[in-house]
Amino acid sequence: MGWFLVVTPLHQAAENGGLEWAAGAESSFGLPEEPPPVRQLPTVEQVLSAFREAGCHGTPWFQVTGHEVTADLPGCPNPARCASMGGLDLGEVTLGGVDGATRGEPAALNQAVTHIGFRKPSGLAVLAASVALASQAGPLLLLDDSGSCAFVVSPGDDPTNLAKHWPW
Repeated sequence: MGWFLVVTPLHQAAENGGLEWAAGAESSFGLPEEPPPVRQLPTVEQVLSAFREAGCHGTPWFQVTGHEVTADLPGCPNPARCASMGGLDLGEVTLGGVDGATRGEPAALNQAVTHIGFRKPSGLAVLAASVALASQAGPLLLLDDSGSCAFVVSPGDDPTNLAKHWPW
């Protein structure tokens, strides 16, 4: 059984009823009273840029046409020690909403991403990547596979403060 986190733009979650669902989680942090305004979804390029900016690594379960994904998301340099040292391993990374990306077909850098999945990640890596992506994509909702925790990361949030409340 693997541990899994999903990150989605908060406005996307609000449009699909996810905000109400998140409010019912056993534990939550940063959920707004009102849904945020609709904005453009992040692109594959923005997501990869956020991974690179955060210094994260992982295993991409997607391809991008004409782009070497491992330039932005390199493999883990030391899998045996990474998790025990609080490394920035995102685990196995999937992109949702990208036509064909989950069927093995390459995505385009300009394609919109509705959500990002992380299987067996370091929690600190997901926090770092989410802080970097929120600065480009707006508020993000993070959910775990059990549905027990919901967490919002917004542009300008202080990573040190977020870490104090971080459930993963």
